[in-house]
Amino acid sequence: MRDLEQLLRDELTRLAGEARTAVPLAERVRAARRRRTRAWLGAAAAAVVLAVGGAGVALHRVGVEPVDSGATSSGAATDAGTGALLGFRLEVWHGIGVYVPATWGWGGAPGACGAMPTVGADGHRLSGDEVLAGYVGRPIAQTSHCRVTDPTEPLTPYVWLGADVPVGARRLGGGWVQETRRVGGTTVTVGTQDAGERRSLLASAHVVVGGPCAASLPDPPSVAAKPSGQGSGHFEPTSMTVCAYASSSSAGSSPESSAPYELLYEEQLAAGPAKQLVAAVAAAAPMGEHSCFGASGGEWALLHLEGSDGSRDYVVDLSCPSIADPSGLQHELTSADMLPWAVDGVNAVLHGSPLVDVPGHLIGG
Repeated sequence: MRDLEQLLRDELTRLAGEARTAVPLAERVRAARRRRTRAWLGAAAAAVVLAVGGAGVALHRVGVEPVDSGATSSGAATDAGTGALLGFRLEVWHGIGVYVPATWGWGGAPGACGAMPTVGADGHRLSGDEVLAGYVGRPIAQTSHCRVTDPTEPLTPYVWLGADVPVGARRLGGGWVQETRRVGGTTVTVGTQDAGERRSLLASAHVVVGGPCAASLPDPPSVAAKPSGQGSGHFEPTSMTVCAYASSSSAGSSPESSAPYELLYEEQLAAGPAKQLVAAVAAAAPMGEHSCFGASGGEWALLHLEGSDGSRDYVVDLSCPSIADPSGLQHELTSADMLPWAVDGVNAVLHGSPLVDVPGHLIGG
């Protein structure tokens, strides 16, 4: 175990050096694992990382320097910079980040209907008796048909973010243990048969500071009055960050939260989806007299694009429904507008609208 721990420390130190002199590692890792060019870390390597995590090595977003596994339970803040580890992805909820294996899917958690996996690691909606390597659940309704379940032996490991679960450890039977900690004002729950994996996942929980996705907003997302960057020439996007928000009444907010709009999920996509979005919105008809000015409540997506001429924001109002371009002009929300960004975990956190038909994307869509 000592040899494995030292091996991981050496690798993390090397990656930290790369991150300071090249493209941020988090961006490169996220871009590399997109569905169109996805490459998973081998199962053996992932097992080594989890085994070392059991020895007390935590995976953090910044600096990629291992820390003591108990250091994050207090919710110490870290910056939204570099430090992702190949084979893992960062899951964010209400400003709290947790690293989970990239092969895990998404789903619900206690506190809303459907505390179960509903979306696979490639973004497809699960059907039948599919079994995942694990999943990340949020207290967001996955189905309108609620049923009370209290499984004594889960079918797959899980991390629940913001779940309505008491703090502490609970034995579920069959070697399964569920442990919950409070981090930054919310709960992080891990259920697994592997004690080392449980310690590693809980240790990676931290408060996220900075980045394009604010943890909470006083008002619905909006585009900047004027796109940032110099000049007004052709904009060539190089990446897109998806920030999913919901009003506090439907975002699984903790009792002490007073933020009207809370961050449900964030993900960075590569240049391809970003270019597709720009082209699709440009081709979509303006809403005109049907525009929804001063809209509030419901679910939203802020799509932040970085590119050759600064940055641009697009804002999706799923209740209207519409998508606003960087100038603030609202366009009709079509399937072409949604397909570039409604992928992966987005499909387990935002609800579809009957006015926009995108089969297999978004909850109930």
